[in-house]
Amino acid sequence: MRSQKEIKADLLAALNAVGDEAFAGMGFKRRKGSLDYIRTIRDAQQTIAFAVDWLPKYQLGEELHLHPAMHLAMKPVTEAALRLVAGNKMLLANAPDIIVNQPIEFTAPKSEHVRWFASGFDQMKAKVAEIGVFVRKWVIPFLDELTTPDDLIGVYERADERIMKQRHWYLFVAAAHLEKGCKSEALAVLEGNLGAPGLRKRYSTAFETLDPKQ
Repeated sequence: MRSQKEIKADLLAALNAVGDEAFAGMGFKRRKGSLDYIRTIRDAQQTIAFAVDWLPKYQLGEELHLHPAMHLAMKPVTEAALRLVAGNKMLLANAPDIIVNQPIEFTAPKSEHVRWFASGFDQMKAKVAEIGVFVRKWVIPFLDELTTPDDLIGVYERADERIMKQRHWYLFVAAAHLEKGCKSEALAVLEGNLGAPGLRKRYSTAFETLDPKQ
């Protein structure tokens, strides 16, 4: 059985061989030794992160399980979100810079979901190529719609099913409104999604930021 260091070396070689060119064609760059592809469009920094389970016990005989994730950061929204929660990063899942963090499969219908296992350089190269095709088909059209605070608001308003809607997601949507100076719209987002008594208490700082009388 090979070591994780040896397996990672093959994965990095596979990214270098087939991933870098494919992702460069979609506007992404990867630093040497990194498993992340990053691009910046308008207000957004978008990342495709090649998350890995090494030597997965749930799939004996395979050296790794690739489960790429997409991350979205928007500095203006993060700044507004921190104002909204008075700097309490815990209310933003201790990751105020990451507005979206979810598996890339969420952007595709369930019938298109894939599990990517590989052993050895050749299989890794093939799986990286497959992931590149998946990203171009499903992830890029979604990320192209997520480049500004207005885009975040649009995704929320149309109840886009491609977004993983955790509770702090609604704080970021409210922050996008706040960044635009629209406090009443921001408060409506909180009222509609975090207004139940227990949640209202937990997120009371955000409510009071938008309406000190609450």
